[in-house]
Amino acid sequence: MKVRSLNELQDKLQEDLAWRRREFTTLKFMVSESRKHQKDVLLRSSIALLYSHWEGHIKHCALVYICYLKQLAPKYKNMQDNFFQLSLGNKFNQGFSIKKFPSQKEIFDYISSGLEENFDVNETVVIDTESNLKYAVIYNILSQLGLDTSVFELKENFIDSKLLKCRNSIAHGDKVGAQELLETYNELEAELLEMITTFQNLVINSAENKSYLKQPD
Repeated sequence: MKVRSLNELQDKLQEDLAWRRREFTTLKFMVSESRKHQKDVLLRSSIALLYSHWEGHIKHCALVYICYLKQLAPKYKNMQDNFFQLSLGNKFNQGFSIKKFPSQKEIFDYISSGLEENFDVNETVVIDTESNLKYAVIYNILSQLGLDTSVFELKENFIDSKLLKCRNSIAHGDKVGAQELLETYNELEAELLEMITTFQNLVINSAENKSYLKQPD
């Protein structure tokens, strides 16, 4: 993926969110218009689909942001420390054992000289939603990208105990009661799109403000 400019980053994120937003609206209409015998099936489908938009857009935003930074290619020494830390997982993810001297030497040499290198990581390696975007995973991604990790603190229970719990039950073919389905869908419909948009705005603001760079003393 190529992201050549700030405008292109903004366009890619907004285009991706636009079609997801339309599906939110379509699902809301379908649920409200569904007959009683259709509603439970539609709610199950809707919860699974809304979760997919949560995971899908978060991952898309993270990948686009990293591709944008790869295009800029600042030196690690000029970037916030989290980006050099991010490169460690990319560089030492295969055939590496901290117990073996060659690996110890390799990581020592990289830490000693790597700050002079330009930012360049494989975005598909370092960003992992684990197909289960629970609070701990979203916290990890925020930390990797140097974004505000406090934004979803008050949503931890909602993410893990509502969104993930119900979605996973549906994905595993478990029966979920009609009342729980309805309550979960209503909460997702009310809160999830705003949460998705919040993450997108964090990325755009960080890119616009060049928050990925170290600030002068």
